[in-house]
Parts: sequence; structure tokens; C-alpha cells
Amino acid sequence: MNICFITGTIFNLGGVQRVLSVVASELSKQHQITVLCTDSNFKQDNSLYNLSKDVNVEINNNIIKPKSFRQKLICKFVKAMNNINKEILNEKILMASYYPSKSELSRLIKYLNKGDFDYVIGVEGYYSIVVALISKEIRAKVLGWEHNSYFSYFENKNKYYWGQDLLFKKYMPLLDGCIVLTNSDREKYNQILKVNNCITIYNPLSFKSNIKTNCSNKNILFVGRLLEEQKGLDLLVEVFNFVVEQKDEWKLVIVGDGPDYKKLTNLISEKGIEKSVQIFPHTNKISDYYINSSILLSTSRWEGFGLVITEAMECGLPVIAFENSGPKEIIEDNINGILVKHEDINEMVMKILYLIDNRDIRLKLSKAAIERAKDFNCNVIIEQWNRYFSTI
Repeated sequence: MNICFITGTIFNLGGVQRVLSVVASELSKQHQITVLCTDSNFKQDNSLYNLSKDVNVEINNNIIKPKSFRQKLICKFVKAMNNINKEILNEKILMASYYPSKSELSRLIKYLNKGDFDYVIGVEGYYSIVVALISKEIRAKVLGWEHNSYFSYFENKNKYYWGQDLLFKKYMPLLDGCIVLTNSDREKYNQILKVNNCITIYNPLSFKSNIKTNCSNKNILFVGRLLEEQKGLDLLVEVFNFVVEQKDEWKLVIVGDGPDYKKLTNLISEKGIEKSVQIFPHTNKISDYYINSSILLSTSRWEGFGLVITEAMECGLPVIAFENSGPKEIIEDNINGILVKHEDINEMVMKILYLIDNRDIRLKLSKAAIERAKDFNCNVIIEQWNRYFSTI
């Protein structure tokens, strides 16, 4: 099969880019794979997430052109108006402000038909709408692949696709199929957006680890993009501050890069816990950190899936996570991890202290987590993709 993924870029730090790299690389062992990147601000770097050389990458900003300064100002104004009252703006204004013009869509149609693809997959909501708009004009089957929860897309005020519900309800049914990350999202896409052939396919693990943690090191780990609001960096620091007051021999290890690095270090300094916190940049050898830790924290306010959680499970690392759509799908509470009420700092502190004081419980969770991680094995997930293609 000849398959094309359309995205902004695959060469930027982030969960979407990592997962797309893994799926495209694995599918390229059996199929012809192209990744069309419409953002030329990022140079090709296959080493970032070990993208296979068999994946054909096209970086082309002449199809969907970057927005001009004037267009960006209009987008900001429209977004501000939408944030005030999402009932103000009609579909035409939203489409003209956010989505490609007719000439851009014509160029995309020409490119895709020339490529003679069997399947064209829009990565994330924006590109799902883009491929839906041209679904009747191209020969390929068109699919959407969503990387965040329905809540994050449409119910998280002023974020993502807030105020675009009606637009998505109109165009998403034009897709031949849609891939989402959780069963609860699948139900909402089916019932609310009336999407055809919607299926849940989990994100695959990007590595396999034969070495597992023994849960004996006094390290609490956080891995992820340094985005204060989404990843709950403020909550992370608040939680660990309470923990270290009672368990001063334990360390917080943070691995990641992102725009809120300075905010994070300021929060740590304000609490006076600099000596108990270590921050390391993004690395492709992330398993070393999982193996040398005893607890993983996920303090995200929203999480479409939680690739970090499944990676930790692969290494046998017990996870404590705030309860939202991604972690709820992955973790069975008190069986293979621990779920905490949304943003309940006190409960999270109690659960951490409980695990610190009970290594036997950590080991029990570790064993169950290793078993759960098998569900996210790359071969298992790619087989699900192949079966799905055969049904469309």
C-alpha cells in the first residue's frame, strides 16, 4: 500500500512527532510511506526519533503556505473573539481564518493525486479537517488520526479547537475513518461527531527494555515537554515540595525540554528545593532514567494518551497519575499503577509517601505494569493498523 501522512512537521520535540516517527518507520517495512510536512521551519533530522530512512519525507510549504503577518493578526483576533463567546463567529469566518484557501487545497489535491496514494492520513484535528475538505476530490481513502482527547479538543476552554464544534461536526463525517487514542474518545467521536469507522488504536512503545527497575533508588521521575499548564509543572513542584519535607533523601528527576523551562526553575527556586531536583534535557536513551527510578509522576491537567506512562510500564516503573482521559485508559487503579483525583495535590502526596514507605507495593505494581506494557508493543499496534486499513 501507498500511504501518506500529512502533518506540520515530524522534526520537532513532542509526543505526536515521536509516535508518528515510530508508526511510519514500522509501516515502511511493509508499505510505501510518505510524510508530507507543510512547515519548513524545521530541518530534516531522522535521528531525533530514529525515523527510518525508508520513510519518504517531503518538506513543502508551497502547498499550504505559511500565514503572512497580516493573516496571523487576523487569526489572533478571531481566536480572541472566539474565546470571549464561541457563538459569535460563523463557519465561514473560522474556515477563512484557520484553514487553507481554495488555491492551497487545489495544490494539495494535485499533489496527492499525483502521488497515487491508497490512504491519506491527517495527523491531528487541523489536518483531519484539511483532508476531509478534499475527500471527494482525491482518489485515496482519507483518515483522521487524533492525538488528544475529545475534552482537550472541544471542552478545554480557549485551547485547541474550542469553538469549532459545529465545524468538526460538519466535516469529520466526510472522512473514511478516524483513529483515536481511547475508547471514551471513540464513543464521543461516534455519538457527537458522527464519524465513520472510528477505532481506538493505542500509541506504540518506541522501545523495548529487557532491563527493569528494581524500585530501590530514591528517585521520583517526571518525563515530558516543559509546558506548565498542560503538564502541570506547577502541580509537580508543589507535590514534590510536600514530599521532600518528609522524605528529604528522595530526589525529583525531571527529563525534558520546552518553553517553560525558566518558569519551572523559578518555581523550584521559590520553594527552595534546588538541591533535591535535577533537570536533564530530552534524550533518546530515556529508558536509563526509568530504570534508575522508583516512581513516575504524571501531573498533566490533560493528556490524550500518555506515552511516558506506557514507557515507564515497559521498564517496570510504578506510575502515579492525575486522573484524565489518557491515564484512565492505560492504568487500572491500584493494580498496575495509581490514579489520583484531578489536580488533588494532597491525595497525590499521600500516594507517593505510601509507595515510598512500601517497596513491596512498588514491586507489585511494577510486575503488573510490565504485563500491561505488552498491550502497547509495537508489533501489536502495527498489526492493528494493518487490520484497520483492510477494513476501509
